[in-house]
Amino acid sequence: MFQPLHLMTIALTAILVPLLCLYVTRGGEKRIEGWLGFLAILILLFDPAYWLWEWLTYGKFHMESTLPLYLCSLYSMLLPVGVFAKSGHLKQMALANVASVGMVSGVFGLILNYHTNYWPFFGFVVIRSLLFHFVMIFGSVLLWVSGFYKPQPGDQWRAMIPVVVLLIPSVILNILYGYDYSYTNGGLGTPFEILSSVLPKPLFLLVVYTGLFLLIWFLFYRKLPLFSKKAEK
Repeated sequence: MFQPLHLMTIALTAILVPLLCLYVTRGGEKRIEGWLGFLAILILLFDPAYWLWEWLTYGKFHMESTLPLYLCSLYSMLLPVGVFAKSGHLKQMALANVASVGMVSGVFGLILNYHTNYWPFFGFVVIRSLLFHFVMIFGSVLLWVSGFYKPQPGDQWRAMIPVVVLLIPSVILNILYGYDYSYTNGGLGTPFEILSSVLPKPLFLLVVYTGLFLLIWFLFYRKLPLFSKKAEK
């Protein structure tokens, strides 16, 4: 982590994402929709590519780490929904999650990429991970700057619904097998392990996900009412 090539990747992302967004938005609505459609399809290929690599490399799947039960996994599931679904509550929820939780997860995943500690930089695992998080950041920024995603009151809560749903199987697998999906075993091997080492697990999860909610609210939704106001009579 934070080796020269990793730092160069972070810097390159900071340069390329705004330039790509500028190029796409200047092409008008048709180009914006085309690029978002392309990203929504592309993002679906990253997990199958990893599963194929894992099977060819080890002859088996490592169930403790290969299931799509990470915060970043939500991006792969929800970007296609947000892009292709007709307008409605499901589409708005998907876009809210991708544009906020997805953005935060993409940035943290790119900067705090623990794969760079264990794998060669130009190997499949690191390259796939960095490309995946680059696509996450690019897609999220494009949703905002293009106006494709239009925030609505309550989106800070809608963005967290998929996170809560994701935690259900993650917690069950942690109880049964000790797996660490969605940091349910303390975020082993990540910076979150420092926090989990001094907090009881339930309190650790409460702090992490309350912190995530407060972060997306402050970064993206602080101009919206935190709670819906009752309709005036």
